[in-house]
Amino acid sequence: MASDVLIQGQTVHKKFCLDLKRSLWYGLTGVGRELLGRSHPQQLRQDEFWAIRDVNFAIKRGDIVGLIGPNGSGKTTLLRLINGLIKPDRGQITVRGRVGALIQLGAGFSPILSGRENIYINAAILGLSRREINTRMDAIVEFADIGEFINTPVRNYSSGMRARLGFAVAIHMSPDILLVDEVLSVGDMVFRNKALDRMNKLAHSGVAVVFVSHNLSQVDRLCNVAMYLNKGRLEHVGSTMEVISRYSAANMGSHEKGIIHHPGSGEYVWIHDATVLNSLGEVNGAVHNGETMTLRLLLEVRQPLRHPHFSFMAEPIHGNVTATLFSMPGAFPNRPSLETGRHTIDLKVPYVPLMPGQYRLRLSITGDDNVQLWGRITNLALLLVHPHPGFLETGADHSIWTLMPVELHRVDGP
Repeated sequence: MASDVLIQGQTVHKKFCLDLKRSLWYGLTGVGRELLGRSHPQQLRQDEFWAIRDVNFAIKRGDIVGLIGPNGSGKTTLLRLINGLIKPDRGQITVRGRVGALIQLGAGFSPILSGRENIYINAAILGLSRREINTRMDAIVEFADIGEFINTPVRNYSSGMRARLGFAVAIHMSPDILLVDEVLSVGDMVFRNKALDRMNKLAHSGVAVVFVSHNLSQVDRLCNVAMYLNKGRLEHVGSTMEVISRYSAANMGSHEKGIIHHPGSGEYVWIHDATVLNSLGEVNGAVHNGETMTLRLLLEVRQPLRHPHFSFMAEPIHGNVTATLFSMPGAFPNRPSLETGRHTIDLKVPYVPLMPGQYRLRLSITGDDNVQLWGRITNLALLLVHPHPGFLETGADHSIWTLMPVELHRVDGP
């Protein structure tokens, strides 16, 4: 194991049992096998399944690793294996250094003790002397920012307050490895940003951070490496955006599948299909910020639409990033009318001002005077924006709302 590798997993397997009684029996027989020096069964027994299967990885000093995947993919199980809370059934995990873990909200806190008392207990468990704890107490209390509630029993804390305290304790114990599992989802925006910035500083000081989150924009912002777990298997390891792209592509079809037409929309128009084309004209290809893109619609016009006005909005699925309205200019010349029947149209965007991340598109169709509403459609398509080299240095708009012009073209006629 190289000196800069703090965590290494080799052919790691972990299985669980679906049936409680059978699980207790398997656990009892497992203890007996260990006492007798016998190996555990290699194959799955009745009601067992692999939570982690044949996983290999290495995490170096200073890495911030984003661990992503759908619910039930094994992310928390892998963190528990790294932290030593459970043992692998096959393979091994080698850890070098002190581990600071925030795997479960409020784990290790005694509800009847105050926040301050819980700090002493948790720090003592991690091997710090009372003198060391005293020197760090003010910094922990200040970072947690829960004020006078630090002397209140933890059972009276909100979930956000528990997250604040747990994270503050973990990062001030001088860990070599920090494990964080979805706990930032309950904190407010100010605390989340403060926690993300602190994890970034810890990584620059040589701490290895493993960050589990369904918020892909946070993963993209914080992590330099990502691991994609699916059904217990490690699907891909690589640069953050590359792994996010693979994960998003694999789950595009399952994300709230189905275009949603709001009441009244079906009377005038019905969207049968919507696809995103990148600057090269590739369907579902990589869309980079700062480049062109096209939204292609296959629609059924049920009543003649005179000079319809199309606009669509890109709303961020995760995090607080730019939302943009793409709309046809009010004086758009020769805006075509659409007769009843099926049509294919392109809404071309000359410049994508969005920050990297996942977006959901929604569409509005209004009359020539922009007053009559002919259609309002949500969940139109998913858009994954990749970073373009130099985009941030070319004056990208970071505001919450940006208005971008759109050109409309008929694909199936004049």
